[in-house]
Amino acid sequence: MRVKSPRLVIGHLFRPASIAHQTPGGRGPNWAGHADEQINVGNVLDSYRIPHDTGPDSSARVLIVEDRGRCRYLVEMPELTDEEAEVLGVLKSSLHNSIPAGAIGSTEDLLSEYVWKTASELSLLGVVENAREKLLYHLLKDYTGFWEMEPVVNDDRIEEISITRFDKPARVLHRDFSEQMFIETNVAFESENRFQTFIRRLAHLGGTTVSLAQPSLEVTLHGTSDRRITATLGDEISRPGSTLAIRKQRERPITLTQLASPETARFLRPPERRNPELPAVYEEDHSHKTLSVLMAAYFWLLLERTTNVLVAGETNSGKTTMMNAILALTNPKAKIVTAEDVLEVNLPEHLHWQRLKTRSHRAGLSPASSRYEYDLSDLLKLSLRFSPTILSLGEMRGAESETLAAAITLGFSTMTTIHAENAERCIQRLTTPPMRFAAGHVRDITAIATMRKAVLSDGRIVRRVVSVDEIKPLDADGHAIQNVFKYDYASDSFGPTTTAEVMDRSYRLNEIAQTFGWTPARVQTSLGARAAFIAKKIADGAMSPEALSEMVRDFSGEELRGRNEG
Repeated sequence: MRVKSPRLVIGHLFRPASIAHQTPGGRGPNWAGHADEQINVGNVLDSYRIPHDTGPDSSARVLIVEDRGRCRYLVEMPELTDEEAEVLGVLKSSLHNSIPAGAIGSTEDLLSEYVWKTASELSLLGVVENAREKLLYHLLKDYTGFWEMEPVVNDDRIEEISITRFDKPARVLHRDFSEQMFIETNVAFESENRFQTFIRRLAHLGGTTVSLAQPSLEVTLHGTSDRRITATLGDEISRPGSTLAIRKQRERPITLTQLASPETARFLRPPERRNPELPAVYEEDHSHKTLSVLMAAYFWLLLERTTNVLVAGETNSGKTTMMNAILALTNPKAKIVTAEDVLEVNLPEHLHWQRLKTRSHRAGLSPASSRYEYDLSDLLKLSLRFSPTILSLGEMRGAESETLAAAITLGFSTMTTIHAENAERCIQRLTTPPMRFAAGHVRDITAIATMRKAVLSDGRIVRRVVSVDEIKPLDADGHAIQNVFKYDYASDSFGPTTTAEVMDRSYRLNEIAQTFGWTPARVQTSLGARAAFIAKKIADGAMSPEALSEMVRDFSGEELRGRNEG
């Protein structure tokens, strides 16, 4: 869905000198990318529109095709005739002078209003009336959107976009075709200069700058879904020229019920939806099988006590998504404070959530400007004064670990992600510079959940929680790693499968029983009840953030009544 700003100063948006252009007349379908490219559609695996809730004149069509063993992601823009393309060029030139610099309002409404006014003045009303939706689509794409990249950036099924040089097509990671890895598209930039202009535009939209003096860009664009931008400008630090990667979050957070659903991960479109003329339906509440229901219940139970959880894994293994899903189980009456370098934590709106972000100075400024920086350590120290119920760090990788360890010592619950391939390597990283975890602090870690990509028998690449390990304190500041859950690659399943065995393997659940004066049987009953609640929501198809909030609220009420009756 295109992100719309409710109030925008349109005059400012018309300043960029380079505007995306299309000259589709005479070459069939209005494909994105190079004009002389010959498209061989091949076998169509899927087809849908972006945005999915609009007609063909105001949306792009996406085709996922297979041709001679190669999968491609093809974008078809709303097709313009030669006359309409010419009128579009005239409108672009004229609108620069038609819309006052101080005009404020809905982008689409303002463009629509001044398109009619300009068309009337230039005697173009006939063409504009017949092609209004198509012309508005191209104007919005070029002035307030993402130019050639508009459909790809706004496709919620795309997980990541990668461009390694301007003269090579963009490649994408598609959530529904993970086995294809980076799929080639037909979207490309016409020149290095235009690619650089696009990167500068992304920096501007993110409220920062990028230049040859500071040729790297890391910024998050916020909207209905966040987009993490990483780019290099020119050939200062990348060859042969600029590069770009965009990692995208879903429009709505993925819930733990979705991740725990036992269905397969692939999104399957009903047969009647394969007709490209029908509007596509994106199933937001599809399932993943990333972890078991019992594992989800385990994290839910830990979250309601003082707990310190690390989510470990390699790059793009799903660490942040898993942490988001676990944090979303927090009691709405509690307070979550998050601190991040790049904003990636994405939690439901019903939670009491305070979000902090680092601030750094740019190269070329006075050395004294460094005193205005706020790094993760600064944010963590500040966050302790906000009385968080649980403190979350987007990613731990350096000196901020010392502040997090201090927060753990003070009795705060914490949750963070860390790059490590298993629990042993995770602890090794924590206790090796630049990390600053002492042996005594390692003992305070409750559990380490390790994420990893797995390849299934049908070739699909999926994300799984491959192990959940607890840190068991020993005498003389020592500790042991105790496995609670483990993923079996051969059967694509998780163990153990009974609450009794989980209690037998879990040091921390038995510790909860001792700390709160419960019996192990009572903790086991609570674990089973939570698993039953989650399973019921999955069976009912209630996997949205709203359904998750209702589940947490209902279960808390039932458990409280049970305690009072007991």
